[in-house]
Amino acid sequence: MKKRTYTLKLATLLVVLVFAVSCSDLSSPTASNPTIENAGNNFYAPIEETIAAIENQGLRALNYAVTSLDDNCDSMLAERFARPHQGGSLNLQGIVRLEWLPGTLPNEMVLQIVSPARCIGVADFYPHPTHFNGYLNIVWDIRALNLPSDYNYDNLVPLYVHDDGTVEEVQYQWRGGRNELVVQTNHFSRYVITQRVDS
Repeated sequence: MKKRTYTLKLATLLVVLVFAVSCSDLSSPTASNPTIENAGNNFYAPIEETIAAIENQGLRALNYAVTSLDDNCDSMLAERFARPHQGGSLNLQGIVRLEWLPGTLPNEMVLQIVSPARCIGVADFYPHPTHFNGYLNIVWDIRALNLPSDYNYDNLVPLYVHDDGTVEEVQYQWRGGRNELVVQTNHFSRYVITQRVDS
């Protein structure tokens, strides 16, 4: 009888230990970081489809200034591990930045900004889909765009791209004069800085 009780206690202890280890793995951050190719192709439409949707609205995507780039237009990525109780920011080469306050993130996660076409003012945000406990700021440095000195900033149109590929103008604010354009969001998607074609 004692041997059977001992065996039962040992088996119960092992089950509890296996369960505890597997639960700790579920809550820990992933060990492998997604590549640009994985992040850029998993959730958003090909960039060509986005450009076609923009042009159908009588708009065109703005380009980054030559001084912001090298000669090719490859994708670029920035990422950061973030905790829910901490605020922070994530900057993609001085072009676009993500800012959040403590308590905004629903859980621990690796935040990413991907520019799938480096020469065009497009940014994808990951993990997608993610909904937040409030709003994050997406901050575009307008000085990184290829605009003439006499540019009429009223012609800028920041767009939100829905998962079905349709585009929608978004509300924005200026910060630092006309240096930074700020869009607020409570979930991640693709955003594009455009202008009206006739301007």
